[in-house]
Amino acid sequence: MRCYLVRHAQTAWNRENRIQGGSDLPLNLMGERQAERLAGLFASFHLRGIFTSHLQRSRQTAAAIASGNGHGVSPLIEIDLAEMHLGSWEGLTPAEVDAQYTGAYQQWRTQPSSVRIPGAEPLEVFRARARRALDKVVERAKEGDHVVVSHGGV
Repeated sequence: MRCYLVRHAQTAWNRENRIQGGSDLPLNLMGERQAERLAGLFASFHLRGIFTSHLQRSRQTAAAIASGNGHGVSPLIEIDLAEMHLGSWEGLTPAEVDAQYTGAYQQWRTQPSSVRIPGAEPLEVFRARARRALDKVVERAKEGDHVVVSHGGV
């Protein structure tokens, strides 16, 4: 069994360097082009499965890969593959977070377990959820090539 881990293609907030977390944004035009290129990359693979989070940006990326593959594989949604919910940071840039929360973003990048983000999913809960999701994928994907479309945090 071989799994290819793919981060979703670009959204408007990616382009603006805004923190998305659990916010459900679609791909922008560049993201649609990136997804099409991914479809071309995987077109020659005999994929046995495609797994994706439920968030639009991942679903759209997975759908492009599936439509370009030609083996009749439909993406399976695995909700636990979703990005970490980042509470009050969502929609902000890292610089805005650091300004509003006194350097918290930089601290989070180096010592994430030392930061509590207001309204966010606790890091330990996110890690357990992501691990559980990947375990489910491995359990379902016994053999062959599979694609997992998810998020940077996962």
